[in-house]
Amino acid sequence: MAPRDTLTNAEVALLGLLGEAPKHAWQIERDVEHRSMRTWTELSQSTIYRQLNALERAGYVESTTDVVDGRARKVDTLTAAGRAAVRDRLMAILSAPESPTWSVDLATYNLGLVPTADALEALARYRERLREAIEGWQATEDYMEASACPTHRLAVVRRPRYLLAAEIRWVDDFIAALVAR
Repeated sequence: MAPRDTLTNAEVALLGLLGEAPKHAWQIERDVEHRSMRTWTELSQSTIYRQLNALERAGYVESTTDVVDGRARKVDTLTAAGRAAVRDRLMAILSAPESPTWSVDLATYNLGLVPTADALEALARYRERLREAIEGWQATEDYMEASACPTHRLAVVRRPRYLLAAEIRWVDDFIAALVAR
């Protein structure tokens, strides 16, 4: 199969992991789980094998077979074409901001259907959950710093804290506006 024009985010994540070293699919799954990658990728355990096979057909991955303790295991390696494709996709992602989609916007837009007192109560719960999420991301960051993770990986767990802090500022302003009217 010929190389494709665009890689999905899940494929970029897979190729990125293979860019670290050749790996078995189960090693990839272990890395995904250990690094909590499912919080920021669409990579699922059930699709890793299928995606690896598709990437191999596209020429981005090649596989060899290792025999360990009498068992054959497939080892996937990033090809030069795969490295170029993932680099191109990473540069495109890094240079073009995305419009975020927030479910809370659906509720906010239709808030006229909810009594103000109920909305204020729900928004207070939302704010508390945001604060709890920030604490969780901070704990993850602390763990990663203690593990001497590289700066570019720390940035992945720092970014949600900044976004969630901005969301708290937004909800505080929104609550104040609802109370004032």
